[in-house]
Amino acid sequence: MSVFQYISENWDQIGPQVVTHLEIVGECVAITSAIGLALGIAAARSEALSTVIMAVASTILTVPSFALFGLLSIWFGLANPPVIIGLVLYGLLPVARNTRAGIKTVDPAVVESARGMGMSPLQVLLKVELPLAVPVVLGGIRQATVMIVAVATVGATVGVDDLGQTILSAIGRSTGTLDAVLAGIIPVAVIGILADAILAGIQRALSRGRVSVAAT
Repeated sequence: MSVFQYISENWDQIGPQVVTHLEIVGECVAITSAIGLALGIAAARSEALSTVIMAVASTILTVPSFALFGLLSIWFGLANPPVIIGLVLYGLLPVARNTRAGIKTVDPAVVESARGMGMSPLQVLLKVELPLAVPVVLGGIRQATVMIVAVATVGATVGVDDLGQTILSAIGRSTGTLDAVLAGIIPVAVIGILADAILAGIQRALSRGRVSVAAT
């Protein structure tokens, strides 16, 4: 229980870091979802584009976060901007990949039926394909969210005052203790678990709704 006592005693420092961490994660997940959705739709429409998009997004994930944040800080300065950009880039692959997969799994007969009713390609996308693909898309957003929550801690190395600072400070001091390190790790884990659980619940609810619609 000593780690929770440590968190309580240092909440004036850790509390604002939790808020900053949540703000960065929320902003990055929103931007990643929007861009990843657009890329996934483009990938579903063209195999050539799909190959390029998935290859680039996969390559980005192979770059160590410390190196990527450091490189981006050269162009965008220290603190939040390079970390937000880097986290968005890291989250694109699962969202784009799942969006493409979700659209591809829509029954072609349903799409043809919508077209036969006189729907335009945009209407088919917005009213048929995306609604049916939403549970799969949310699976990608879940993966991206958990990744962003964890990797955001590395942002402390370029000046972001999030929970990574607690971990970095404890490791960097000769007087650092296990409690000090865990004081950063535990809140990050809790944020990741809660975010995943919430999105998983939404995903299950939408999946049941999709099955109900299909059954009728």
